[in-house]
Amino acid sequence: MKDTINYVILPNPLPDADGNTTYQVRHMPTGTMNEKEFLAHLKYHGTYDTIAMQSSLSVLKNEIIEQLKSNRRFRIDGIGTFQMKMGLKTKQDEEGNPVKPHFTNPDDIKANDVEVQGVSFTPDPSFVKALKSDTTARNKYGRGVAGLNKPYTREQVTAFLDNYLKEHHSITRQQLIQGLGITAYRAQKWLDELTSEPYSKYYCKLQGTTYVYYRYGWETD
Repeated sequence: MKDTINYVILPNPLPDADGNTTYQVRHMPTGTMNEKEFLAHLKYHGTYDTIAMQSSLSVLKNEIIEQLKSNRRFRIDGIGTFQMKMGLKTKQDEEGNPVKPHFTNPDDIKANDVEVQGVSFTPDPSFVKALKSDTTARNKYGRGVAGLNKPYTREQVTAFLDNYLKEHHSITRQQLIQGLGITAYRAQKWLDELTSEPYSKYYCKLQGTTYVYYRYGWETD
């Protein structure tokens, strides 16, 4: 039996040489398995010692960090290679606004202009091969549906949220994705922005493994 992999079709931000809109596809995840769920999964299937596995994960994490800090890549056979990502620090102007670094002379770049910005991961070819095997693909939103990154203004997003919350009292990220026809990334950006601003009208609670969003005072209206 083949596994079904969800994808979405998105327009590329820039047209091609003839001015036509072109499209790309991206994977559409349905959730994230965290460490707690992973250990519970192992315990349910009764195959591994979950306490030993949890300890092993901690040792692995610390070892990866130690090796990356020692200016080495870290390779796990059959999985892939971790490597440090470096970049230029974003600084702030006098008003506290972020300013992107801009250098025209390499001699001007000093050590205090550079920082660790993350980790890149290059999967082992056998790992990718295993992902490809016995799979089929389907469009998450139906055949031919595209353009899930519609440009909405803040007013349009809050109007949708308020109308939805008046009727349903709560909303999830997935419901916002479906309601506005936007990507998971864009939906999360809007939700993070609207719940973190000063005097926000909205807040979220973790229910099980899902974040649920509310408007203050409207929970039981």
